[in-house]
Amino acid sequence: MSPSTPIAYRLACNASRLEVLGAKYGHERILFSSKGLEGLSPTEKDRLCTDLMGLFAEHQSQEAYALLYEFAQEMVLKQVRFHLSRSFFPIDAYDVMQEVFVNIYKYPTNFDATKDGAFKNWAHSIARNTALKVSRRAQRNQAISLISRQSDGVESALEIEDPSVVNPYECSAAKEDYENLAQSWMLYLHFYAQAFKTLSPQEKRALHLAEVENFTYRDVAAALEIRVENLKMRIFRARRKIYNVMKRSFSGNNAMPVKAAPKVSKGLFVGENKGGVRG
Repeated sequence: MSPSTPIAYRLACNASRLEVLGAKYGHERILFSSKGLEGLSPTEKDRLCTDLMGLFAEHQSQEAYALLYEFAQEMVLKQVRFHLSRSFFPIDAYDVMQEVFVNIYKYPTNFDATKDGAFKNWAHSIARNTALKVSRRAQRNQAISLISRQSDGVESALEIEDPSVVNPYECSAAKEDYENLAQSWMLYLHFYAQAFKTLSPQEKRALHLAEVENFTYRDVAAALEIRVENLKMRIFRARRKIYNVMKRSFSGNNAMPVKAAPKVSKGLFVGENKGGVRG
């Protein structure tokens, strides 16, 4: 029998996702939670969030993070609203909540999943710090004019600038910055595409599988029928070629034709993965 309401349908979907996730990583508590998701107590929900955060921290599981957001967003929002209640400035609690989850996503290695309520306490600390930071930012941005002189020289009373009023100068500057950024990005992509053409078919294939298809080095090596060590050297040389060609392009030195493959230097390419086999 299918769920009759949107809430029931959402619970059923989340329960199914939890079951798949728990089976994938052999996590018994997550599997147990998926069987009775609707009847979980607050303590059990805290434990579930801690388990999901632990999976994300250990395995970088995007599904674990997505489910964590589903189950924890209401709790985090309450924490954010509590801390924003002390602020004198109008701040959107939902925006702050999103920033809290961004911080959770960026710093998972700092999480300790050994205690049942670890995530609730950890998230509360992040929510408090984020709300404080946003409140200070709002305070700095609130322009207060103690005395403003009008054209006739008469001094007006204390005025607080309305943050909801659109500043034409700021809008124009923001639009110009966006256009400049878009042009720079298109120029960068153009130079990258030209540099990519200098690679051999084998190098192009290796980069495509590793960086576009996001295969692990083991899977790429198996697909190309080469050793992992040879694959890493091939990718290193391909990245070095692209780096050298783009460096000459940005510096305006086009003495060498774009199609000619530059020599491989001994230095490390900026951004090279030094961690060995991925995955």
